[in-house]
Amino acid sequence: MESDTSQTRPRTSGEAPVPLPLPETSGSLTAEERAAKRTQAMIIGGAVGFLVLLVVAIVLMAKFPAATEVVRDIAIVFVAVMTFLIGLAMLLLIFQIQVLIQVLRDEIQPLLHTVNDTASTVRGTTEFVSHNVVSPIIKLAGFTSGVGRVMSDVVGVVKASRPRNVTRGDIGSKGGKQDGQAGE
Repeated sequence: MESDTSQTRPRTSGEAPVPLPLPETSGSLTAEERAAKRTQAMIIGGAVGFLVLLVVAIVLMAKFPAATEVVRDIAIVFVAVMTFLIGLAMLLLIFQIQVLIQVLRDEIQPLLHTVNDTASTVRGTTEFVSHNVVSPIIKLAGFTSGVGRVMSDVVGVVKASRPRNVTRGDIGSKGGKQDGQAGE
């Protein structure tokens, strides 16, 4: 008999029970899903830990005002040092941007001018080939096509102007000779 954990589809007359697929359990999570859950748990844990530390710090500052003044002075010095370091980083960044602008001006602009000159040369070559090679070939092809059409029309006119051969049936009905002339 089937276990209590499996589910079956309702039976109709004469069918055997067919088990339905069970919903996915947490054991079948992919590595990506496990990493996402782990990251989410770490974020929640960090937020809770920060709130606990904040509450503890507020309570300690209220109980020990002298220690609070020392911590405040240390925090002021720390903020001053960080401001100085950020200022140095900004100066370094401004210097690097200036170097980048100089590189762009000195090396990239001549390269762009060379590319523009090459494009102009290609454009001129294309126009030259178009006017001196392609156009004459197109004109020649058009001329030969026209000559071919005229020749086919002339051949058609010549064929149409030829007298038709008289058949034997025509000779017998008019009473003429075999060569197509009337009898004497």
